[in-house]
Amino acid sequence: MIEILNTFYKKYKIYFFFFITVLAIISVSKAFYQAQLISFDFHFSPTKLVAEGINHYEYILEGNHDDGPDDKIMYDQNGVYAQGLFVLLIPLTFFSWDNAKLVWSVINILLSLIIPYLLCKKFILSKTQSLLIINLFLISTIFRIHIGYGQQTLLALIFLVIPFINKSYISIIFSGISFFKFNIGYVLFLYFLTKKNIKNIFLSSIPCIIGWIAYCYLTDTNLIKNLIQPLSLLMYWDSDKAFPVTIFSLLKYFDSFPPVLALAIPLILNFFLILKIKDFDDDLCKLSLICLSALSFMPHQLHDYILLLPLLIFSIKNFDKMISKINIVFIFYFFYFLRIISFFYGTQPWEFPYGIFGYFNNILTLLITLTNLIYFSNFNKINSLKN
Repeated sequence: MIEILNTFYKKYKIYFFFFITVLAIISVSKAFYQAQLISFDFHFSPTKLVAEGINHYEYILEGNHDDGPDDKIMYDQNGVYAQGLFVLLIPLTFFSWDNAKLVWSVINILLSLIIPYLLCKKFILSKTQSLLIINLFLISTIFRIHIGYGQQTLLALIFLVIPFINKSYISIIFSGISFFKFNIGYVLFLYFLTKKNIKNIFLSSIPCIIGWIAYCYLTDTNLIKNLIQPLSLLMYWDSDKAFPVTIFSLLKYFDSFPPVLALAIPLILNFFLILKIKDFDDDLCKLSLICLSALSFMPHQLHDYILLLPLLIFSIKNFDKMISKINIVFIFYFFYFLRIISFFYGTQPWEFPYGIFGYFNNILTLLITLTNLIYFSNFNKINSLKN
């Protein structure tokens, strides 16, 4: 059967790639069009406040983001990012809202091409494999949701993967920009921590430190006071039950359980998972597991599953391994199948991080993470014994 499929693939390969490339172009066009209509999550208005000298954390914590006629923050731009993001985005506030959306969507689309290209080149995939991966990614539902809603995950991802592509000090410094998105960048910090690399921890913290100081200067805010405001805002929105659920969200339903521990426990578990993989020989395997762990232990909207891109690259490159076939089924579930399920379930894909589907998706992600961890731990041990 496999030989028949291989023969069929070789015979019709050119038609297959033409077909998926056309689908990718349609998907990108649709995502770009949606971004001009939506971009609700593009944090333009909080950045606009910062550019005008207003502390957006205080603005929200004081209850001013009430969706009323005088609200200066638009849509779901809830401001739960580190100070550096709002400093970084200030140049986009020189444009009107419509023009800023256009520029941001172009940047996001460029990132969606650059990231898989750099990873495929670094980890030596063939041109055919690279083209397949880029097209599969661009066709995915999570790509269109990310672009259409103007999200910041691609920005975090490119800086998260930089240390695995280039190990220079400059790369380590810029990797700290991924820390701006708390539920993603923290895994890179944990990785540096498990490696006991104090220099990398310091260098990667530079963007956050500069962003924090610049934010306080622009908004005339006390440095110490502003240091805890992002966490205060995070807890403010979390208490509103607006966050996607994880299996760890259930801890908050115990009356005597401190909310901070519901955040600390998954962080500690993730630390030990990354500690287990920090010395793996295969950097692509290591990066894939680190990204999986980010999805497993913190709440995420569906668009954040673009973090499965390194795992997709690993699985296509090593398709002969059984674990890769399992991974691809898992990836396709988030990339495509949720769109199909949504037609029957009577909802939209971005609603799946909530309720029963939210718990199911998180448990599924945890299981895949642990399966890969066990598989590659054993694989790494065998390689070590051979050497």
